Amino acid sequence: MKRTTTRRKREMQHFVADNRRLFPFVLLFLAGVGTGVAVYLAAHRSLPADLPALSPVGAGATGWLHTLWEACFSTVVLLGALYLLGLWACGVPFILLVPLFHGVGLGLTEAYYYRMGMGGVGVVAALVMPAGLLNGAVLIAACAESLRLSSRLSRQLLPGTGEGGLWSNFRLYSLRFLLFLAAAVAVACIEVLLRRVVL
Repeated sequence: MKRTTTRRKREMQHFVADNRRLFPFVLLFLAGVGTGVAVYLAAHRSLPADLPALSPVGAGATGWLHTLWEACFSTVVLLGALYLLGLWACGVPFILLVPLFHGVGLGLTEAYYYRMGMGGVGVVAALVMPAGLLNGAVLIAACAESLRLSSRLSRQLLPGTGEGGLWSNFRLYSLRFLLFLAAAVAVACIEVLLRRVVL
């Protein structure tokens, strides 16, 4: 029993050490969700009753492609912003805003549907939360990668701390962001399928 407990503690310590760069972004994302819900609850009376909601999948290939683009647009834009911020030595403060911004959007959407009653709760559980959390995971991983390169570029500018060429780092950075982009499109495909079933 003691061996099992000790092994689990050691595994937990390794997990925390390996993923320590992700935890601040997860906390910012959760803070954003809470902020979005609070903002909606405080201001929903002044908002129009017919706010744009998630649209169902349209007919034909054009409808599917339009819904796919709608599902991945915001994530792709944020990934593009993170890619550019990672190439900037002063990008760290702005990188920290991305998970907060995504969380606020998710929180607003959840609160909007929750106020519709049980039908809205079902939409949140079956569609909004899965897609939002998957996109959040992609963005959090991209934030950690963007922070890594931006911090390294900052160190390059300090006297006596140059690390030499960064070409290999840049290639790896670009490859990872291509993978993040592919993951965002895959999440959008899942969201479109969920919209087809739920809406």
